[in-house]
Amino acid sequence: MTRCAPAVLAIVAACGQGHEPAAPPAPAPAPSAALAAGTAASGGAGASGGSAAHGSDGAAAPASGDGFTCEPLSFAATTPVPEASGAAWLTVDGKLVLLVVGDSGNAGAYGLIDPDTGATIETGALPLSDEASDDIEGVSARGDRIYGITSSGWIRTWRRIAGGFELTDKPYPLGPIDLPDTKNNDRAPRGDGMVCNGRVVNCGRNYEGLCLAPAPPSRDCIGFAASKADGHVYCLTESAGKLAVHHDRAIAIARPGTVADCAFNDDGSLWVGNNMFDLGRVYRVTHWDTPATAHVERVAALPLGFPETLAVRGDVVYRMSDTSVPGARFYRFRAEFHAFAVAR
Repeated sequence: MTRCAPAVLAIVAACGQGHEPAAPPAPAPAPSAALAAGTAASGGAGASGGSAAHGSDGAAAPASGDGFTCEPLSFAATTPVPEASGAAWLTVDGKLVLLVVGDSGNAGAYGLIDPDTGATIETGALPLSDEASDDIEGVSARGDRIYGITSSGWIRTWRRIAGGFELTDKPYPLGPIDLPDTKNNDRAPRGDGMVCNGRVVNCGRNYEGLCLAPAPPSRDCIGFAASKADGHVYCLTESAGKLAVHHDRAIAIARPGTVADCAFNDDGSLWVGNNMFDLGRVYRVTHWDTPATAHVERVAALPLGFPETLAVRGDVVYRMSDTSVPGARFYRFRAEFHAFAVAR
């Protein structure tokens, strides 16, 4: 068997809120049952239990959450972007596109995706520099700049040029480098440190996502860095053109090891997508601009592949998986897109 090149599995869903109340928690189901039902015993903000899902038994089915339902939408079959880890909305040549960026080891690989059809309309590589790794875990646009975050908490900035992108500055840390280089996937680091060595992958808070609000109501929180290690999203501010992260302005989303990405909808609402260790759940966060009073509500579980990337536009949610292993049934939708709409 020829080994296939890694590509993106995307889940696109239209989701909306129904009128039936959410069912009460049930005993934890087996992974296959949880995938079929799209729910699990423990989820939501600050959850500390639950079980990881390890497989899928076929095509995507409509999913539901606390008052929301999601149905699959048609989308293009393939994209060559390897191990999608971040996505951002851009306007290129007057048309809205979704910039999708590959994970570490892929040297800044990107694709521009048509959000209506899923067609890949451009591919290339974001320029990098060696002050930080190529572990681009999340991207977000603000003005004419595209920001990318590494798992260690370092920021790169690009802008669009004809046929590609250019790096506008050297990578810089979101704050003091005050965490050890130790890799960390599922526990909060000791203390209030926020950044580790830029050349190390998956250390410190192990950031998995970056999202900047289209029109933040306050300069005290213009967006978030999403931490996989501790399951929180942390407020960002901007000063002299550089982003900074704040430990004391955080929102708890789910248990450690599960947060995969964050995104803002075009209406300014904050969304967070988790990985398969939380059954691919998607959450919406209200009152995010005052983290102490923010409210986290579960939208749905969208469990296909190993979902990492999240993007939202209107009632449509895009999830993309960074899985790259061919052959097994669990990966039979590898390099395919599935769309889900969220209805209220």
